[in-house]
Amino acid sequence: MSDEAKRWNESAKIGQIGSKLREHDGHLALFEQFPIRRTWHSGEWWYSIIDSMAPLSGSPNPRNYWSMMKKRLLKEEGLEVYTLGVHLIPLPDKRGAMQPTDCANAEILLRLIQSVKSPNAEPFKTWLARVGAMVMDVGEERPLRQQYRAQLDQSDRDLHELVEFHGVVTPEEQAQLNDANYGGLYNVACEMDMLRRRRTLPGALPETMGSLELAANLFQRELTAEAIRKGDIEGIDAIAEKARDVGSDIRTTIGRQGGTMPEDMPQYPPLPPGEWMPPNHPSRIQWDEPAEEVEGSSIPLIEINKPECFNPQLP
Repeated sequence: MSDEAKRWNESAKIGQIGSKLREHDGHLALFEQFPIRRTWHSGEWWYSIIDSMAPLSGSPNPRNYWSMMKKRLLKEEGLEVYTLGVHLIPLPDKRGAMQPTDCANAEILLRLIQSVKSPNAEPFKTWLARVGAMVMDVGEERPLRQQYRAQLDQSDRDLHELVEFHGVVTPEEQAQLNDANYGGLYNVACEMDMLRRRRTLPGALPETMGSLELAANLFQRELTAEAIRKGDIEGIDAIAEKARDVGSDIRTTIGRQGGTMPEDMPQYPPLPPGEWMPPNHPSRIQWDEPAEEVEGSSIPLIEINKPECFNPQLP
């Protein structure tokens, strides 16, 4: 079997595990390229210790590594892991069967990491703090997130199309508007500030937002578009200022009502594009449609780097 076929089969198995986990209040988190099963238990996330040992130990057989580690902890430190608080919790294996699995919450996992000499220990601790802050999708929250995420995407695209008729035409100006949309609502200089805070990729901020945070962003985009139309605002500077003012007003209202500030609202497991993108979304690849081939044609690849924080004073 080719390496490509092996990777394909492995990704299919991972997808099946993720689906099975969601059926049982679980989630498949990724540390670098390593999938780590976790489940919501007693009001907090519990992680598969064997999955966690894979990136930490570098061992090709993390199950054996964990087995040997349990014996070593008992012999050298007199530490019995189940006394420490490790739980046996059912998690799906690669075949989708639910199997009792050694699991640890963040506190216990951090204790175990101390006994693993690994260059990945510190990055793993940082990752654990980030994903551990995510809360579980319960009740109607996930369907609401899917609905609001799709609406926010449409509002974002409509706003950026609208401002083209008001003098905002370059990629740099569009990036400046994007920074302004986040700037007022989150009290930051630009989108990059929030990307650093949440350790995510450009364009991926909404994927982990809850329904309330998505609604606040949706409200900001719609009010900004309405103000631009009614005031016939022209030019990127005036439009960006209006976008920030609208976001700041919404932020002030949230604070006056005693609400949680948008940047402090709880984060959720990322929404896959397939759960919220409509079939006709521009970003969807139409895999079922044959590609049109033009003989002798070539497509140039152009890389555009968005500035961290757009500064109109710079040349």
